[in-house]
Amino acid sequence: MIPAAEPSETHDLITRVRAVDGVSDIYTPRAAIAQIPGLIAAAAGTATDGPSAEILVTVKDDVPTVAARIATSRQDSTPDTARRVADTLLAHTPEGTRITLQIARIH
Repeated sequence: MIPAAEPSETHDLITRVRAVDGVSDIYTPRAAIAQIPGLIAAAAGTATDGPSAEILVTVKDDVPTVAARIATSRQDSTPDTARRVADTLLAHTPEGTRITLQIARIH
């Protein structure tokens, strides 16, 4: 079994990521295959992917992984925003943590 982070630790990471310049929202991370219905809905103009904010923290083989999925602001550079988010997550997680970051939308 893969242990997850405590809810307070995850909430702290969500708060920190939301505070990063250029982040306009946080969505629940999910596998690429699970994104297909949302992509179809977005293409049809009926996207229902609301801001269910969650950052997933797991540990496998003693390596912590933090997964986040964000929306960025058009006014900011998306790659720069992603770097700032990754830097923020790395600064607030144990050394050696693996960061997985997806860009869900650009608003």
